[in-house]
Amino acid sequence: MLTPTETNLLILMTFVIMFGLGCTLSIQDFKDAARHPKPALVGFLSQYLIMPALAFGMAKLFNFSDPVAIGLIIVACCPSGTTSSLFNYFAKGDLALSISLSTLTTTVALVAMPALLSIYAKPFTSDLIQIDLGKVIGSLLICLLPVLGGMYLKSKSARWGKNMEETGSALGIIVIIFLIISWLPRNVGRMMNPEETSPFILVASIFLGLGGFLFGYYFSRGLGMDKRRSRTVSLETGIQNGPLAFAIITLSFSAQVSGDILWPALLYSFFIVNTSTVVTYLIRKYTRKEWFHFENTTVKEELFKAGSLKI
Repeated sequence: MLTPTETNLLILMTFVIMFGLGCTLSIQDFKDAARHPKPALVGFLSQYLIMPALAFGMAKLFNFSDPVAIGLIIVACCPSGTTSSLFNYFAKGDLALSISLSTLTTTVALVAMPALLSIYAKPFTSDLIQIDLGKVIGSLLICLLPVLGGMYLKSKSARWGKNMEETGSALGIIVIIFLIISWLPRNVGRMMNPEETSPFILVASIFLGLGGFLFGYYFSRGLGMDKRRSRTVSLETGIQNGPLAFAIITLSFSAQVSGDILWPALLYSFFIVNTSTVVTYLIRKYTRKEWFHFENTTVKEELFKAGSLKI
């Protein structure tokens, strides 16, 4: 499915992306998250409770093959990354909360991902497909080391840290474009062939992100968070670190099965950029109306207090 050159290039890109993610983080982010734990905790629960359960439910509902189910669940168990922060920026979300959530979910991934995979992916294992949690943890360690390097660079040079942060964010989109250009033309036949790719796999690949947006928002609202922070959690929940999923699958499974496991991860990454763009546009449009209403209401209140407006 992926050539050796593409595989090595994707892993290299993942290291750069994770290094860029580290350049967005600092010790102060951890302190801020500790001082205001509720928003970060709500986002953390949204990320690691909703997404794996959603993937598992769809895998069971659509009766996916074991490799497809495992691939979908691995994507769902990944933390958020720099791409979600980029979309939160365009959506006028709470960037401080977005960075805090990336900090928390990425840090905890080393423990959370193996634990979640042992729960949700275990029913889909067989004699042919086994999840070696040791390899998963080793893959995570390899991918998380660049995060520490990025944090170190930021502590030494804010300017270089900012440059690498922007590089990592942009590279997250470039990875998807790279897949579209190099991988999609070779696999479009498989995507359109119902014998090889069930329409339900396409539905699940799309709805994993959309469902994360939807459930993340209403889960946050239900726990008393304001609309802006809830929208931030929504984007952080639905947008997974796809390149990290690629690296974990490539490094943790043999070449005989990794291609099929990688399939839903590739489909998810292909669709999430499009759905995130649409959702971000709608959020931005709604936010403008919200601010316009707020500003008009504030002006009317001031005029009423000054006696210039009578009701």
